Amino acid sequence: MRRTPSRTALAAAVAATAASLVLVSGCGSDDDEASAAAPAPTGTPAASSAPTTTGSTGGGVDVVLHDAGGAEVGTVTLTPVDGAVRVEGHFHGLPSGSYHGFHIHQKPVCDPKAADGAFSTAGPHFNPAGTPHGEHAGDLPPLLVDRDGTAQLTAETDRFTLDGLRSGGVALIVHAQPDNLAHIPDRYRASDAPSPGPDEKTDATGDAGDRIACGVLAKA
Repeated sequence: MRRTPSRTALAAAVAATAASLVLVSGCGSDDDEASAAAPAPTGTPAASSAPTTTGSTGGGVDVVLHDAGGAEVGTVTLTPVDGAVRVEGHFHGLPSGSYHGFHIHQKPVCDPKAADGAFSTAGPHFNPAGTPHGEHAGDLPPLLVDRDGTAQLTAETDRFTLDGLRSGGVALIVHAQPDNLAHIPDRYRASDAPSPGPDEKTDATGDAGDRIACGVLAKA
């Protein structure tokens, strides 16, 4: 579904804090991770128990995302372009009328029945540089989902290369809640934070909520 100019402008403004990203249109549980700063895995992951599909289109790679029930909910195409990677997503069947966090996660494993929660097997955000949330290589603009459950996203980033993602494999995750994009003014204080501002979990994950869809870009 095409965005109206006003919606495109709104989505671009929300994603302004994500450096090196150009948002044309967009769509977001807490990741219960010990740390979002661990390097990407280099070993071969266990097979995913969720249906996933990865294919090639021209110079790009298609990653198909499924929800926890196994239904296909979208396709994301990753294409190298001028020293960056273009990320193009087309989604349907998502919770309607809101933003949803959208990230690349470290492990290419999408298990909807994982003991720690659906798709928790994908691990923390892809973050080989060990930076705070908002600067993770895997932080992408949130998806803005229309009332009919559809969303489209086009962005470009130079925070990773396609070969870098495929060297260990990764997962693409849609979350149940919006991503705060690391915008937590000091006037806010988490109940367990030692000083004004976000707590450690918020800093790591962006408070984006449960993982509701997952797709694997397999190790090449």
